[in-house]
Amino acid sequence: MKKFNLSSWISSAGLLVLVLLVAGCAVGGTSLKNLPPVEPAATLPEGIVLEGVNPDAFKVKATGPILSQTKDNITVQIVYWRRADLDRKYNRGNAYSPFYETEGQNQGDKTDVFYLKITNNAETPVVYRIRGTRQVPCEMVDQGENRYGTLDYDGLKERLSYMSRASGIYVKNGLRKAREILIETQIPNTEKGIQPGESVEGFLPFYQMKHNAEELTVIIPLELKPPEGTATRYKRIVYEFPFIHHKGIRLAQPAPHRY
Repeated sequence: MKKFNLSSWISSAGLLVLVLLVAGCAVGGTSLKNLPPVEPAATLPEGIVLEGVNPDAFKVKATGPILSQTKDNITVQIVYWRRADLDRKYNRGNAYSPFYETEGQNQGDKTDVFYLKITNNAETPVVYRIRGTRQVPCEMVDQGENRYGTLDYDGLKERLSYMSRASGIYVKNGLRKAREILIETQIPNTEKGIQPGESVEGFLPFYQMKHNAEELTVIIPLELKPPEGTATRYKRIVYEFPFIHHKGIRLAQPAPHRY
């Protein structure tokens, strides 16, 4: 009869526990593939508030923790959306997600998507442009000073046109959905601005950050209109939201999926 080796059994059991922990299968554990690769920074500058997870904060239920900041009676709220959650919500039926991607795409052809809400409690309209102001672009900047611009509706449409798998009615329906959910399309007249007492909200996609990015700032510039009949210039108001990026979690994300 083969002799029972206790030390060998303990080593094997320990290895099994380690594998389970890494896979997120241990009791109370969470698999890396179910975590967001981008989350709010642990230390926040003065004036930026971590609201936590609040599904009812927006028209589209938020899936992650929200950052918020108020300046000059104008509040901006922002939350990151995982691609897997976007797939589950929009990459289904007879439509491609407006943010559709394939595994074979280059990093620079993919997107990182946030949801943004701007609430104007000031006395005059506030102007938001998808590209930012002439002096301050709307963009993401990582710790290496790499900059990632936004994609507007036309940019998403062009991006889908490059994909051989994305065509026909699926793309048409996906672009129709884009008009319903992008923040830029919720502002009928950009220069007229967001009126006092009103708010706009929607998705804001950026070109995907490099995988070696660790610290990230999302820059949202606004311009507050002066009172009518005055010679005062527009007032530029810049919001800078700090996030962190986890390469390991990014690489563990599930493959693109249609529902």
